[in-house]
Amino acid sequence: MDDRDLTPAVETSGGRNPLRGAADEPIRFFLAGPTYVLARVREAQLRPPVAHRAAEFRAAYETVEAALRQVFRTSRPVVTATASATLLMEAAVASAVGERVLHLVNGAFAQRFQAISRAHGLGSDEVVVPMGQAVDPELLRQALRRRRYDAVTLVHSETSSGVLNPLAELAAVTRAESDALLLVDAVSSLGGAPLETDAWGLDVVLTASQKALALPPGLAFATVSERAEERMRAVPRRGFYTDLLRYLDKHREGGTITTPAVTLFWAAEAQVAGVVAEGVETRWARHAVLQRRTLAWATERGFSLPAAVAHRSPTVTALGAPPGRSAVDLVKGLAARGYTVSSGYGDWKPATFRIGHMGEVQEGDLDGLLAAVDDVLAEAPR
Repeated sequence: MDDRDLTPAVETSGGRNPLRGAADEPIRFFLAGPTYVLARVREAQLRPPVAHRAAEFRAAYETVEAALRQVFRTSRPVVTATASATLLMEAAVASAVGERVLHLVNGAFAQRFQAISRAHGLGSDEVVVPMGQAVDPELLRQALRRRRYDAVTLVHSETSSGVLNPLAELAAVTRAESDALLLVDAVSSLGGAPLETDAWGLDVVLTASQKALALPPGLAFATVSERAEERMRAVPRRGFYTDLLRYLDKHREGGTITTPAVTLFWAAEAQVAGVVAEGVETRWARHAVLQRRTLAWATERGFSLPAAVAHRSPTVTALGAPPGRSAVDLVKGLAARGYTVSSGYGDWKPATFRIGHMGEVQEGDLDGLLAAVDDVLAEAPR
């Protein structure tokens, strides 16, 4: 990891981001993504664009990249695309898979990896478990013993269901049973849940700006292991915008593969200062507190919690409405009170809603939301 001290000269306090800004900036926006963006970060985007090869941009790029290496827990480069994370999902598959890939599927975003490999005409197999369940490492072990794969894909935090897959254990099985590269979607986990890229032997880890990093949408980030970089050289058709080797080459020249969203980098520069000041492990702990508060409150009020007990994500919780109540009506009732939450996703859409307790959300913000839900519940059902 980069050993430069990127921590601003500010005091930390109780796990709160010391650069959050004014205390009167309450968060009432609890989507599972995009998440709330602080006023000072939004204002940073007002700086005018500059040439993306200019020294001013390069300085911001280097600051953001060095901070992201701390968040990714890696000594390897972190590359950036002006895109949604789906582009980097496709880039990971296109760059790392020559013939066959194994997908670990337990939700809508894991299915997206699967759809990408099929669109590229690659051979693919799946380990499928019901939505709401985590992938059992033993199922992965059995699949790897049946066949050789170039890569294994998985989603760390499945945003559609609020399930956190046991990434460290799945990575250990992958390394023990095969030489497959491990491609990880960490879109709603990076910065909010423990993730150790280097220590766990992860090969490609990708994320997006608008989840636990609490940046505006539009940037995606990825890191590539040394062994993955070497193996990618043998993949003949990596595309152009999806070629992760090209991203690495351009990064080493000091920038991005194409013209980036320059003003989003001004926002990123402002936000990563707060992330580093809070501390990555402290940030993980804050998200865990928010999760426990949500789960305890939901249990007391009779909400169902469809995600597996031992594998609930610290960044997003899916809730089924109490008996006699409608998840759709609860979402509408919260909107009428100025609070935004996510509706259910995929097969769970009619019966659930999701609280995104990630990014810059603090306990006081969450308490405000939960009190608003209590108010909605106190009304007679419609």
